[in-house]
Formats: sequence, structure tokens, C-alpha cells
Amino acid sequence: MGPWVERDSHGSVLHPAAPPDWQELVTDYGGERPAPVEQIFEVVRQSDCRTVVVENRYVDMDYRSGYSAFWSLRFQTSAPFARRLHFFTEHLDQSRVHQLPENVGHLGYRVLRPVPGGRVGRTVLAPPPSLSGAALATIEDRVSLFGNELTVEGVPFCQQDGECLRCAHVAAWICHYTGHRVGLVGRCTTAAIAESSPPMVSLERALPSKGMTLNQLQAVFGALGRPALFYGLSNMPTVRGVPNPTPQIDERGEQLPAGLWDTRMFSVICRYLNSGFPVLIGTTDHAFVLVGWLRDGEHVRFIACDDQVGPYELIDSPFSHREAPWQSMMIPLPTKVFLGGESAENAAYETISALATGDLKPLAQALAAGTVQLRSSLRTGSDFKRAVDAQARSDEVLRLVRLARLPHWAWTVEAHVRSACDAEQDCVIAEVVLDSTSCDLSPREDVIALPGLVATFPPDGGEVQTTDAGVRPWASLLTAH
Repeated sequence: MGPWVERDSHGSVLHPAAPPDWQELVTDYGGERPAPVEQIFEVVRQSDCRTVVVENRYVDMDYRSGYSAFWSLRFQTSAPFARRLHFFTEHLDQSRVHQLPENVGHLGYRVLRPVPGGRVGRTVLAPPPSLSGAALATIEDRVSLFGNELTVEGVPFCQQDGECLRCAHVAAWICHYTGHRVGLVGRCTTAAIAESSPPMVSLERALPSKGMTLNQLQAVFGALGRPALFYGLSNMPTVRGVPNPTPQIDERGEQLPAGLWDTRMFSVICRYLNSGFPVLIGTTDHAFVLVGWLRDGEHVRFIACDDQVGPYELIDSPFSHREAPWQSMMIPLPTKVFLGGESAENAAYETISALATGDLKPLAQALAAGTVQLRSSLRTGSDFKRAVDAQARSDEVLRLVRLARLPHWAWTVEAHVRSACDAEQDCVIAEVVLDSTSCDLSPREDVIALPGLVATFPPDGGEVQTTDAGVRPWASLLTAH
């Protein structure tokens, strides 16, 4: 790699093919902490990357904000410009980068900062093929490369630099950028996130940063317009149908930390990842973000973006993870989501159990026995109406649901026949949609679907609307379940 800012070059085109070629890129662009760079290259290699386009003298909004706030104050400072690397499955020629052909197989991009302690800036990469079928909190990002408009669907990633940004800052940014790209909030720079941390709740000076406390993180999410739910793993909620585990005891007879045995975290994490919201994990001295999950038989594996590792890290178990025991979880949500996911699922359990009488009594019994299980997701009312058509139900059901008046955000709780899920068949036997602006103490149902009947409950005391429905299961709205 030559001088950081090459005055007479727009960039370059590379065609790494063999492992030594990729290792040379790691040497050039990895900095002092190259593990995330190695993981990035491994992700694109899995997707058969054949071309890397290096964009020189790139003005990055996030790095420039950090440069103005911190790096420019040094006596010996770094360049105010970044580089950006784009990855493609097609073999591209240097002479055609100004007018790329269609279907170039854009795999995403990575911003490269001139900061040795953390070279990886804003990054969005397409998931590798090994994660096919996973539930991922992805975004669609659009970038312009020399005037060529490119898109990529993936999860955002960033690396801490050790001074201006620490792990909590980049974890908060990953959650924020996801919300920005799906239209929940305007964009905020990484430096602005660091500056949003209130100094009065920490003994440390703001810069160089020592990180953020949980109280500071909550304040930052509030300032970003995404107040966060907080879960302490030592006090997990009880949910109907989710087994309460037995605390584990060590050899001294003392209870182990809940992060080493409390399986209730799985349902909480999956509930929000199913909804497209990343989950920030806090440990004793680290923070990272869960961006997805997948089912491997009866085993659930999580997918993380950890600034010390890189994007799309596959976690076999939180109980054996290198950062175990996990201590807390934070999930930034839209401001008008008042109803918690656990309250919504408990309400759906009670509603289905109460209505499943007579010929439907086996449904209530299966729910109690665990052969029918509830799966929840938070989605917009319009998304739910749009998806109903793909669930293979009747036109009468489609008409009733699409003409229903639903809140902007609603909890959708599906009752899954587990044996049908395992056989990859239509598995939803009942469904309850709840108003996300209602209270945890009295959740309000908007739609109830049972075998043979669908009902909608208009606001303002409107008359309940019903229609007959078939008794066969219908398709789930979830990618993984």
C-alpha cells in the first residue's frame, strides 16, 4: 500500500485469487488489530469474490466526524480521508470501473480508516451462503461508486478505534444504522453518538474514551430516538410456554451467573431478531450485537457483529461463548412500541387457551403440552397486511384483514405446530395480532385467527368483524422458527 492519499489516482482494481493474495490485503489494510479484516475477507471469499475495487480519497461521514472531534487535535495527526473497498463476484477490468456492467454481483463495501488501532469503518456485506435460512436483521444499503449506483443487503458492522470509539459506541452505532436504513430515524454519525453520552453518569472523561456504562447507553439510545428495552439476565421475564430453567450451582454450592444457564434468553433474543431489531449484549467489560439466529436441528445458534471479531460471527452457545457469562441485553425500539414482547406472547397464550374449546380443545391441550409453540415478531400493520396474501388463506380472510384498522406497529404471535415446522410444512394453526401501543397490563387484540374463524377488533368500540376460515395450517411470516 502506497501513501494514504494518492493525489493522482482515483483508486485501483485488485483480483485476489489465492490465499497469499488475501493475506497481502490483510497485511496492507488490517492495522494493529487485523481480526475483523480477516473475517471480512473470509465472508466475501465464501461468496466467491473475484474483484476488489479500492476507492481512493473517500470522504466518509462517520470517520470525518471523528476526525473533527478527536483525531485532528493530535500534534501528529492522520489523514482526514478514508478509503472504501467494494467487493464483486464478477471479474471487473480497471478500464470499465466508470461504467460497470449490469449484474456485477456486488457483495458490499468496507470503509478503511487511517487509524491503526481500528481500520474498519462503516461496512455492509451480503451474508455468506452458509447463513442461508437464518433470521437476520438486514438492511438494504445504497452506495455510489464512481457514479455507478450499487445496492447490498446485509448487516452493518464497524470496529472500535480504541480512543474515540469503543465497543459500546460501535455496538450502539450498529443498532442505530440499522434503524436509520429501515426508515425509523435520521442518520447520526459515530462521533455524534459518542458526544450523546452524558458525562455526569461516568467518572471518566469523554475523550479519549474508556467506553460507556449501561446508563449512558440508555441515554444515547433515547437521544437517538430509539429508547431501548433492558433485560438483566439475572432477572429474566417469565413467559407462558417457555420453560423456566433450574439455576445451576457450582462446586462450592453457590449459584452460577444466569448468563451460564438461563435458557429464557433464547426466546427473548429470537423474538426481537425475528422482528429485524438487533440485540446489544453487555458483558463485564465488552459490548457486541446479535444480528441473527438460525436453527440447527434442536440447537439455536446466534450470529453476531463483534468489533473484535468481525461481521457474521457464528456463536454455538452463549453459555460457552468467549465473553460468557453475558450479563444484559438492550434492544432499541420505535418510540411508539409500549407493549413488551413477553406481555404480547403471554396475552396470546391466554387468548388461544380460552377460545380453544369444544372441537378446538386439542389446540389448547397441544399448547399446554408444548407440541404447539408460540413465536412472536414485531412488524408494521402494513407489512402484516401485505404478507397475509402469501399465507395461502381465502379471499374472505384477506379482505377482512386488509380492511382492518391496525396500529403502525403490531405484535404478531403465531402458534406453530412444531412437527410441521420440522418437516418444513405450513405450520401456523392460530395467530393473534396485538396493538403495540397498548399496556403490558391489558394488551389489546386487533386480530385473532383460529381454525375455522378469523376476527378483527376495530378501535373506538367498533363492532367485531368475523369470517369463516379453513382449518388447515397456513404459512409462517418468519424466516426461521
